[in-house]
Amino acid sequence: MKKVRRLGKMLDALAAVSPSLAGRAGFRIFCTPRRIPFKEQDRHFLATASPFFFRSCKYRMSGYTWASEREDAPEVLCLHGWESNSARWRHFIRGMHAAGFTVHAFDAPASGGSGGKLLNVIRYSRAVSDLVARRGKPLYAMVGHSLGGAAAVMSTAMLQVPYPEKMVLLGVFAESKRVIEDFGKILGVGDTVLGGIAREIERRSGVPVEEYSIAKKAALLTDIEGFVLHDRDDEVAPVAEGRRIAESWQARYLETKGLGHRMQDPAVVREVVKFLRTPKTG
Repeated sequence: MKKVRRLGKMLDALAAVSPSLAGRAGFRIFCTPRRIPFKEQDRHFLATASPFFFRSCKYRMSGYTWASEREDAPEVLCLHGWESNSARWRHFIRGMHAAGFTVHAFDAPASGGSGGKLLNVIRYSRAVSDLVARRGKPLYAMVGHSLGGAAAVMSTAMLQVPYPEKMVLLGVFAESKRVIEDFGKILGVGDTVLGGIAREIERRSGVPVEEYSIAKKAALLTDIEGFVLHDRDDEVAPVAEGRRIAESWQARYLETKGLGHRMQDPAVVREVVKFLRTPKTG
């Protein structure tokens, strides 16, 4: 934590000289995940899939497919969160595959086996868009955890990715702006640095940071049947944010307790598979 605080002081000092440079430096720090090595059990699980690759933002993305024996099986895309990889879905993928779905997953930019150094909801959403465009047909469903859920929403709401019939969000934050503010609190930086990061996001994307609101964008996805799951003890995204997304989207909502942010629990897997198997209403 002392190193983190020192880094924050350096950014504040830079902001006193050049707010724009401090914003750019802060943006890069904010968007640089630790690349967590694959565990042995991760490698064994991913080896059960058929690998595929595609390019996004000039980098090669590593993907995995668990194909159903049925050629016409509904296809689901799983999107992991920050500092994670596709293997985090092992229990969910086994459940979905056993239920007859073909399941795809890919490692986000700067994560797992994919290239790149930066990860944010913008790059992640573009990777989703690039993958769906490569496939040439809509997915049946997207299932996203944390940042992956945000990318599922943003890619469909902002990048014109064809709507899937269903979407599942687990432990997803409601506002990107709040995540940036939390980042600022961890570093201990002032408003000048945070303002510089916000301006850098707008410079890169052409969209103000306030527009990266998962709650507001989910409300636009009225043709997608949604299911929001959130844990009361989520230490990363407060449970109120899951409630807000579900309310604005008018999605089905399930609240758990004692699972934390990761929500790795057999009961959650069963609920997600049940939702995917149930015919779309309306």
